[in-house]
Amino acid sequence: MLMLRITVVFLISLVIPFGSICYAHPVPYKGAVGAMTWNQSFMSDNWLTYSFRSNMAAAGRFMRMVMPDGEFRYNGAQLDYLAYRSNGVGHQANLYLYAGAGAVHFQNNTGGAAFYGLEADIEDRKRFAMLKVEQMNSSLGPDFSHVEGRLGIAPYEAEYNEIASWFMVQAQWHPSLVRKFAVTPLARFFYKSALWEVGVSTDGDWMLNFMFHL
Repeated sequence: MLMLRITVVFLISLVIPFGSICYAHPVPYKGAVGAMTWNQSFMSDNWLTYSFRSNMAAAGRFMRMVMPDGEFRYNGAQLDYLAYRSNGVGHQANLYLYAGAGAVHFQNNTGGAAFYGLEADIEDRKRFAMLKVEQMNSSLGPDFSHVEGRLGIAPYEAEYNEIASWFMVQAQWHPSLVRKFAVTPLARFFYKSALWEVGVSTDGDWMLNFMFHL
């Protein structure tokens, strides 16, 4: 029911004039190889992707999560699918679905887990909005739920051969981690196919992210 409500909200938001190409997408373009790493003190999330079709990619995913009872690690494979795309005049909207499975390690034990989620974004050269919802069901340790949203604005419209900059606010909710809720102002910069972000949350947690496609 939660996933359905979020999808409905996203479809409604398509009438809002956002959109462009500033986010590291789960499926960029056919033949692209991507590396994405999101890093915070309480969680790291690393992806290696290959887009074998214009709307599908295979990915390896490696996660570290700090839970109240210890560090939780996940290593798995997943399939990313571009379910919907809208290209308007100067904007773009996307809806991605992904699912996978892998191994988890927690408190010196090893088990298995299934992982699935959706990600929606809508953007232009000045404004950006994103919503992500994920769920991991594990054979050991607590399940992992993650809801994340972002709003961003660019101070100028950069050309392709210029460094683009954005100012964003990110909100995260993940009740099984030591940091259940986090709000992080951040700065984003990207140049052609490389993107990097730095930020500090309102609780003082650092953030450092890198993404690029070949």
